[in-house]
Amino acid sequence: MGAKSVGTALFAMTALFSPANYTTLAESDKTGGLRRKRSGNYKQSDPTSSRRRLSIDEELQRFFLPTKEKDNVIDEIDMRELLIQMNMDLPSMSIIITDPPTPAPTAQPTPAPTESLAPTVTNCDNPGTCENRLKEQIYAVSVRVGTTEQLNDPNSAQSKASDWIVEQCDADPPIDPCDVALLNLNEQRYALAVLYFSLGGDAWNYGANPGLDPGAPAGQWMSGLNYCEWGAEVAGEDGSSFNQLVCDEFGNVLNLNLQSNNMIGLLAPEIGVLQFMTSFISFFNAIEGPIPTSLGLISPLQTFDVESNAMDGELFKPEYAGPDGLKEIVNFRASLNNFIGSIPTEIGQWTKLQNLWFADNELTGTMPSEIGNCVDMGAFLLYSNQIAGTLPTELGNMNVLTWIDMEENQIVGTIPEELYSNLELEQVILKSNQLSGTVSEKVGDLAKLTTFWLSFNELTGPIPSTIGNCQALEELELQNNKMSGPIPVELGNIQTIEFVSVEQNELTGPLPTEIFSPSLAALRILYVNNNKLTGQIPDNYGQLPRIKDLWMNDNLLSGTLPIIAEGEFLFLEELLVNNNDITGEVDDSLCLIRNNTVPGGQLGVFHADCQPPGSGGAPQIQCSCCTACFE
Repeated sequence: MGAKSVGTALFAMTALFSPANYTTLAESDKTGGLRRKRSGNYKQSDPTSSRRRLSIDEELQRFFLPTKEKDNVIDEIDMRELLIQMNMDLPSMSIIITDPPTPAPTAQPTPAPTESLAPTVTNCDNPGTCENRLKEQIYAVSVRVGTTEQLNDPNSAQSKASDWIVEQCDADPPIDPCDVALLNLNEQRYALAVLYFSLGGDAWNYGANPGLDPGAPAGQWMSGLNYCEWGAEVAGEDGSSFNQLVCDEFGNVLNLNLQSNNMIGLLAPEIGVLQFMTSFISFFNAIEGPIPTSLGLISPLQTFDVESNAMDGELFKPEYAGPDGLKEIVNFRASLNNFIGSIPTEIGQWTKLQNLWFADNELTGTMPSEIGNCVDMGAFLLYSNQIAGTLPTELGNMNVLTWIDMEENQIVGTIPEELYSNLELEQVILKSNQLSGTVSEKVGDLAKLTTFWLSFNELTGPIPSTIGNCQALEELELQNNKMSGPIPVELGNIQTIEFVSVEQNELTGPLPTEIFSPSLAALRILYVNNNKLTGQIPDNYGQLPRIKDLWMNDNLLSGTLPIIAEGEFLFLEELLVNNNDITGEVDDSLCLIRNNTVPGGQLGVFHADCQPPGSGGAPQIQCSCCTACFE
């Protein structure tokens, strides 16, 4: 379109949208034409002339689309840009009715007067100009994020924010809607006001301004014109602090951190107006509803954290997680909500992703192999969903992955060998699924592994002896599987171990003395119950210096219960040896550590086979201090 055509069109548009005859932006209808829409706060005054004005459709056809063949071009017109140019660069226009020259006498009827467009010079000092132009900017924002209907509702956050910001025309100094350099700042100011109203700002823990006092001090929202001073300084529990709202040197909003702020309500689509924002954090609140699709408008966004709210709807929408979605995202955390949907294949386009957390939601579907494109992933948490299918081998591409948690899903198949190639892994949590197959000996390559939870699956085969190479391991959960073979003696090499649970399997062989070594000073919990273990309880079983729970029940153990030396089992609270083949008499050394003796110890739960058989006769074990006896 040439400069002359643009200028002509702008004059036409200015006439249509002049302050004296205010009309909102046009938007496409279903047929590709244009129609005008109005909201409650954007009313068109009655025309003062009885002459017929051209509709916006006709004006645009006249100045932009002189031929019928160009009807479809209307969709490509940037209406917002036209309005901006109109408001900032051109004088306002009004339609002037002029009579034609008096014609020579004729028998024909005198033609009606014609309408012509001519500029009428105005400026931003004219009454009403500030209010009207702010409304035009607000409406343009609403069109962009899809909230034009909300402007009609006087109770909506959008309407309240609009009324509030328009009042600033009378502020000292007044807001300036005529400076094109301030357009983005005015829009961001409006977006922040919408967020305040939509999320119950008057009841916030930090930053609330219930009276909307314009003279409120820094740290209170809606206080004065400089919104960069709205953010409260909040002290964290660890002694650190953060600012709720951070701007760059140009006044653009960079970070919003509204965590633990008693926010209740919907996350408004106007968040998409904050197009320079890199971080939005709002965990531990009561935000409801879906993630706005306008999130995709914030192209530099790196962190989006809405954990622990009451949000719902589809989690991964194409507007921000599709082919044309966000590309700079690093942290995406949405756990502990009510989101649905599935993991899209386009997740592989988030190549800068480091933290993907959507645990405790209602997602379904399978895990796409494209997840392996997220090679910078550090933490991948999706526990407590309904993810099904197998684990893709591409998980092995995440060379910096430290934490993977898929507990309580419906994952089937084997654990891919490739997973063990992620040598930075510290926490592997795959419990409560339907995994089968064996645990690879490659687990011993994970030198940094601290947590290894594979319980409540259908795993078979032995516990690999290479587990002893995991010298940083603290928690080992393999219970409720179908694993067989012996308990590896190499467990005694892991001096960092605190929790071992291999119960409810099909393990055989004796209890290795190595797992009762005094070098395992960190071991507090040892569950080896409900297996097929044989042999006697090792004499050194009392040498674990800080053992709290020792469950050996429901096995095939035999012999007598060993005596313990003075100073052993000082922290023991639960000792279960029932449902075995152990015989004899419980020594007084064990009774002296009961919690009901003086000076006594901590032992409060002591189960043994000390119940006489129903057919009569002596019990299997003589015990005077057991808390529960079994036959």
